[in-house]
Amino acid sequence: MPNEIRTKVDAVALFTITLAGLASGAARQSTIVANANARAAALIYLRLKSSAGAPAAGTIYELYLIRDDGVTTLRTDNAGAADAAITIVNAQLIGTLVVTNSAATNFTGDFDTAPLGPLGPKWGIAVKNSTDQALDAVEASHVKEYAYYLPEIQ
Repeated sequence: MPNEIRTKVDAVALFTITLAGLASGAARQSTIVANANARAAALIYLRLKSSAGAPAAGTIYELYLIRDDGVTTLRTDNAGAADAAITIVNAQLIGTLVVTNSAATNFTGDFDTAPLGPLGPKWGIAVKNSTDQALDAVEASHVKEYAYYLPEIQ
């Protein structure tokens, strides 16, 4: 019987990143996470809730990849190791969530890091609010998760 190559998806884990009240034009990075298998790609699940003020239709929330070399803490855009504000300059864009003119609305998306190549030994994300309204002020309103996946011979 021939072998098959199937995709193995690991359990979902949570990013540590504070998005409550993230202001328009601001960006925030997650805490850097260790990648036990540097060849892995990840699926990222994101739910961001708009505030009571409706954002302009067609504006976006942006999701970026931050890599860490795992040796000298050389990180994309001079990111720190922990959840903090960041200025995005050269980070690779993973994807965007386009919003509608809807107050207090959940905008969800799932993103694949594979097109950007291997994640490396350590990595994280950054979220930039490119709408004209802050995010919802309740942290529990936002979901930030990831799951590694790898092809596996079975």
